Amino acid sequence: MILFWLSVIFILAFVCIIFYQTLKRNNTQFDENSDLNFYKSQLSEIEKDVAKGVINSDEAEQVRIEISRRILKNQKSLKFYSQTANSKIIFTLTFGVFVIFLSLGLYSVLGNLGYSDFSQKDRIAAANFLKETRPSQQDALDAGASIKNINTPDGEMGELVEKLRSTVEQRPNDLEGLRLLANLEASLSNFEEAAVAQMALVKIKGDNVPTNDLFELAELMVLAVDGYISPEAETIFRQVLSRDSNNGGARYYLGLMFAQLDRPDRSFEIWRNLLEKSPHNAPWITPIREQIMEVAWLAGKNRYELPPKNDVSLVGPTQEDIEASSEMTSEERQEMISGMVEGLANRLESEGGTSEEWARLIRALSVLGELKRAQKVWLESQKIFSSSPNDLRIINNTATEVGISE
Repeated sequence: MILFWLSVIFILAFVCIIFYQTLKRNNTQFDENSDLNFYKSQLSEIEKDVAKGVINSDEAEQVRIEISRRILKNQKSLKFYSQTANSKIIFTLTFGVFVIFLSLGLYSVLGNLGYSDFSQKDRIAAANFLKETRPSQQDALDAGASIKNINTPDGEMGELVEKLRSTVEQRPNDLEGLRLLANLEASLSNFEEAAVAQMALVKIKGDNVPTNDLFELAELMVLAVDGYISPEAETIFRQVLSRDSNNGGARYYLGLMFAQLDRPDRSFEIWRNLLEKSPHNAPWITPIREQIMEVAWLAGKNRYELPPKNDVSLVGPTQEDIEASSEMTSEERQEMISGMVEGLANRLESEGGTSEEWARLIRALSVLGELKRAQKVWLESQKIFSSSPNDLRIINNTATEVGISE
């Protein structure tokens, strides 16, 4: 730190000297004034001319007076130049003081006074230490225990939920019951309870547990602690990747873990690779696009630009459709809307899509009054996204909004 401030002072002094020399360069140097020397030589020449008889005494006196007047004028000019040089010295010192205070002001905003040098090697060592000493899954759960709230729906649905919980408690080795309970608790945002049920399911299956079940367990553990990647969750994600090295979900969460551990360089490389190689509708694409620019900046990748969003439209009316609809009858307008909804439904059925697209289809069908069909789509989408609690939550929230979840 001392070396830093000595360097700052030395550089500032050097800049002030250069600045002063630049201002001084065009000044007239009074000790080398050519005009004054010229007038003095003229006075000596007058004496010689008088002695030779070239001019008389009266003419010589007039010339002396004129030269003396010019010398006086020149001396005033020299005094002015001296004062100007002094004023420029004062200006240079004032400029130096201004630069000092400006630098301190900027440093107080952008810097951290007293913060020692932190090399890349030290940063990596600090990140490794943070990784080794971070809280466990249970520690993170205990930290949020004071605000824990188990959600249970009202009415008949709530009774069914309580019945399922009681049944699984009495039959802890019921695989189907555990799977149903894990999905149900996740849909209610009871992620800790969902993780407990999923953990029991994974333990029962042992070495034969499917990779998707492992990934779902790790994801539920992350959601249970508000996005924190614990050592236990990391272990499971790495286990998933040992089975399937291209598992995008596990790679996304490992990238998130590195971001939490102050390793944006590793996080950036993982996420950039996922953006470049994943399908446009992969569930991790949106969260990566929302976070990668900040991670890139922290990693020193200031020139990074997001790749164009290669997305399939959710199928909505174009401007031409809107203009045309104003000239339609109510029956024609209804037919146009139904056609767009059918187009979305057919594409989702044949090509699949994101949870947001399925949610939009559910909402559109409810608007058209096709509630039974909307409920059928909801149940179908629950099966599709059964291993993704985040997507389930989006779909179930939409179903609740339109009134088909009871």
